[in-house]
This record gives sequence, structure tokens and C-alpha cells, in this order.
Amino acid sequence: MHLVLSGEGSSDLGFFLVYNNEFIAGSMYFIVDKLIEKEHDFSYYSAKNEMITFVPKAELTKLTRELPPFTGKKGQRGTAYFTNNAIALARVAKRRARELNDEVVAVLFRDADGTVSTSRGMWEEKVASIVNGFKIEKFDRGVAMVPKPKSEAWLICSLKDRPYENCQRIEGRSGNDDSPNNLKDELESFGLSHNEINEMIQNGEIDIDKIDMPSFVYFTDRLKALL
Repeated sequence: MHLVLSGEGSSDLGFFLVYNNEFIAGSMYFIVDKLIEKEHDFSYYSAKNEMITFVPKAELTKLTRELPPFTGKKGQRGTAYFTNNAIALARVAKRRARELNDEVVAVLFRDADGTVSTSRGMWEEKVASIVNGFKIEKFDRGVAMVPKPKSEAWLICSLKDRPYENCQRIEGRSGNDDSPNNLKDELESFGLSHNEINEMIQNGEIDIDKIDMPSFVYFTDRLKALL
């Protein structure tokens, strides 16, 4: 099995180091990797050059410009954008499957974002639009990785004073970085570097089996079904 990934920034799934032709993983990737390791007793990151194709957001955006116009469903914010992202990523995944003669799983990461009043509907719309994009492209091995309201929420669940307790409440907070007590600042308040958080996921100090949040469970259930 091969992975095709696309995220938003270096702190989620990761980024591609062009001059070294190397994928550098972020915390959200190590969650993906840990799920795979639990199922197959093997870390894909240990053989990343052979097992992973990473598509930077800028490259994926460029690929979407080659798609025919898609306006999305009436009344759904951002439907066309996320649907087109999923279509483009599915095309990359299908091409890699042909080249490698292997099964491919594609993971598209996007934060739900939004304010307290909009986060519920926004998460549902973004997930549905990504799923719809994979469906339009007739690709049935795609996964929408959409933390609610954003990736920091999943990590805070395991790092707060009473870890893993009542984490559903975190999903109801604002995804706006300019809001008071925002999630980005809260994660930084733990004084951990990105590398330290990544190591905690890898060694099990952050126990992903204990994160009980609807957006997290949706993602992990979908990925596990494809593994």
C-alpha cells in the first residue's frame, strides 16, 4: 500500500524539502503513521521515499485549475474548493496506483476552522465536500482528515491537565487564531516544540486510542477501514 498526502502547512501533515527531495512529516502525519503501525506493525515514515507521495498545497491548487468548473451545492460554503481539492488528489492517487501497480490510500487534510457559531456546520460541509470529490473521481480509497475546529484541538486533548477527559468540548471552540484563548496559543503554552510533540505521538506518550472526539473518531474509523 502506498500513501498520497496533501495538507495545509508544515505543522499538520508536513512539507516537502525541495532541495533535498525529502518529505518532512508534521504531527498530523505521525497520527496517520501510528494508526498504520498499529495495524501492520510497520512505520511508513521509516521508508517514506518509497511509501509516501506528498503533494504540497500549492501544487494541488495548481492541479485544480486544470479541472472543469465545479460550483458546488447551493448554500454550502467552500464546497467547490474542497471538492476540487479531493478530485485533484484522487487523480494523483490513481496515477500512482497505476505506476506502482499497488493499492493507494489518499489523505486530504484541511482544518475545519470557523467561529463558535459556524464550526459545526463548517466541519460537516468540508467533510462532505471532500468525500464528494473522491466520489466524483470514482476513487474509493480517499480519507478526509478534518480536525474540528483545527489540528491543535486533537493535540490539546492529550496534553491538558486532565488529558483525554471531556475533549468533545474542545471541538466547540473557535478555530480563529485571533480569538481570545485561541487553540494555537494554548498549544504553545505547553512549551513543547513540534519535534517533541511528534516524538510523543511516535512513542505513545500521546495515546491516540484515548482521543475521543467526533472529528478524530470519524477520521480514524475511515482510515482503519482502508487498512
